[in-house]
Amino acid sequence: MGRGKPPIGAQKKLTIKAVSNQDKKELRKLADDFGLLYRKEVQEIIETCKNYSEGQQKIMRVYTAVYLK
Repeated sequence: MGRGKPPIGAQKKLTIKAVSNQDKKELRKLADDFGLLYRKEVQEIIETCKNYSEGQQKIMRVYTAVYLK
């Protein structure tokens, strides 16, 4: 093989970094401040979100659905 780009199948795939422990802590505090920390869906959001911003937006959607009907 010569130099240049590797074949398509050989290229590395981008990895998506999970949210940091500090961000999880901040999201838990946010959820607790809004009285949502006990909800299972909020716990799942905190554990599965990709970054703080995504988690915050999803928690706020739950808050809106629960308290601002």
